[in-house]
Amino acid sequence: MKKHLSLISAAAALSLMAAYAVAGEEDEIVTGCHFSNGEWGTDAIHICINENRALREQVLAYSPEHKRIVERCRRGLELGWQWVKNCVDKDIEAAAELQKYPAQFVGLIEDCEKEIGHRGAAKVKACVDKAAETPSSRN
Repeated sequence: MKKHLSLISAAAALSLMAAYAVAGEEDEIVTGCHFSNGEWGTDAIHICINENRALREQVLAYSPEHKRIVERCRRGLELGWQWVKNCVDKDIEAAAELQKYPAQFVGLIEDCEKEIGHRGAAKVKACVDKAAETPSSRN
């Protein structure tokens, strides 16, 4: 019985934390839209809020295989949900493109991943593409 109560308590705590996180994001959307669109009036504020809510839903609907990308990009949330969505979309696209690179690029990809992989696949791809353009990397 105690074990079941512990599980129920843990589940309830996680639910509250998730609800708090969503409420915090909602507050950020509303506040950010008020600050960035206040001079344009309530219509502009409401458009901003609705667009950000829709973008948040799109980002949160990405498949679980992209969870790490979404989590990394959400660290830039202060820039808005459009920025987060663009970040996720670019990294997903870049990761897919990197998979298609020929075998001779493996070393460059590994080097770039070691150097800047924590910044996402789009940055890795840019690093690989730039390195591939330099004559010293082609030898």
